[in-house]
Amino acid sequence: MDLLNLMREIAAFILLIQWKTSDSTSHSIVATCQQEFKELPEELSRHHDRNPSPVHALTAELSESQSSLTVRWAINVDSTIRSLNGTWVTWTEDNYNPGSSYSYSYSYRCRYKPEFSSDQISFAGLQQLWFSFTVSNVSVCPSTNYAFDAYNLPPPNPGTGSTYIKRFEEEIQWNAHIYSVLHDDKIVVTFNVSSAADRHTIKLKNPTKTLKTAEIKDGCKVEKCQVELEYTGPCEDLTIWIISQFEHCKGNSKVRHKVNCMKFSAPGKSGLAIGVGCVLALLFVLLCGCITCQMLRWVRGSKRGVCVRVLLVYPAVDGVFQRTVMLLAQSLQSRAGVTVVIDMWDRGSLAEQGPLRWINTQAELADKVLVITPPQTDDLKSNLVPGVSDDTVSASASSLFALTLNLVSSAAHDPLGRDKFWVVNLQAEDPSVRPELRGFRRFLLPRDSEKLHQKLQSCFSSFRNAFEKMEIHTDLLTCAQDNSRDQTPA
Repeated sequence: MDLLNLMREIAAFILLIQWKTSDSTSHSIVATCQQEFKELPEELSRHHDRNPSPVHALTAELSESQSSLTVRWAINVDSTIRSLNGTWVTWTEDNYNPGSSYSYSYSYRCRYKPEFSSDQISFAGLQQLWFSFTVSNVSVCPSTNYAFDAYNLPPPNPGTGSTYIKRFEEEIQWNAHIYSVLHDDKIVVTFNVSSAADRHTIKLKNPTKTLKTAEIKDGCKVEKCQVELEYTGPCEDLTIWIISQFEHCKGNSKVRHKVNCMKFSAPGKSGLAIGVGCVLALLFVLLCGCITCQMLRWVRGSKRGVCVRVLLVYPAVDGVFQRTVMLLAQSLQSRAGVTVVIDMWDRGSLAEQGPLRWINTQAELADKVLVITPPQTDDLKSNLVPGVSDDTVSASASSLFALTLNLVSSAAHDPLGRDKFWVVNLQAEDPSVRPELRGFRRFLLPRDSEKLHQKLQSCFSSFRNAFEKMEIHTDLLTCAQDNSRDQTPA
């Protein structure tokens, strides 16, 4: 059996290699481009039975050194691709500087290997194919417009128009970013160099003549050059001219800047000061935004946090009673506006503080303390969900219940304190009440379940409205008085 599985894996691996090889055949097509010393291909003068689709996309990009140019184009893979036998690319360079306008044109024929007509090529799953070639030793001249035309060969027959030609245009500009300022007995000039320029000539002029001249050859070591021109005299109407010469370009490129006659401030330092100011302003805006967001979160969180805090206290009876208490806690917790505190959910704090400190703290923080008493019969077992196991009896329940009864006795003579404690009995009919719990509001579950939720919800609504009106203490008193009117007499 293992040998059979091994043979299957080997066969699948061989098929995968064959599929990869056949699928990658189309990617092995290479375009080889050579310069042609004629403007148009001879195919334009011939009649062709079939011709491919036009070039889909065309781009051209200068390298960072501006010494080479990469031309890229895309070809659609459709039913006509088998008739494609080449692509003709024309590069035109136009310069419109006054007194030195010129135009050059260069043509390239690109052939594909293997040819698209070959049956070995598979185009399955392909929609486009991209090709490119690079032209080295490019002479890049500022203020020059470069236009690229490309069309597939053979072209459409004569008389069909020029819609089959794809064009891409790009204009090269040199941004000198000149800054000049008078400083003591010299003028400091900074500017961005053009990497394609052979030399830069800096001239200081007034309206009538040239005052100073400096020349930089072979560029600067850094992109931004700095030149100092000695000068003493009036500063008004002074201008800086920068003339850049390009070896392969006819004419030159000129830019100028009016000298700043104000107190010297190094552009690097002023730029740093502006940058630091912008950063500080941004930090201030971010700080204000963070403070605003925190305030909004606090307000929203406070509104969400306005709820009735309910403490559940119960005696230790058995696992069935423990399970019933936990179900009641979960039911109350699931209601909006009610937060339940019970020893089983706060064991860490209970162990750290001890029963006495924990029950006093929680009772003080709670809005309501529900004292749960067990039923006098075994009817509770019949109300549980079948198949649900009993919970383990809480070890701290007995001591906490006894401590709560002491708090109940202390609050028996205080109307507000007495309203804080509610008695919940898990029996449908009215049972006998423990002496210390008499005089407190009582709920018989499950009969009074909805009534219990409504009373808690009414207090929650009072707390929320009080928070919005910033009159919390008044509404709490109203809630307490309303609860006192519904209190069951002893």
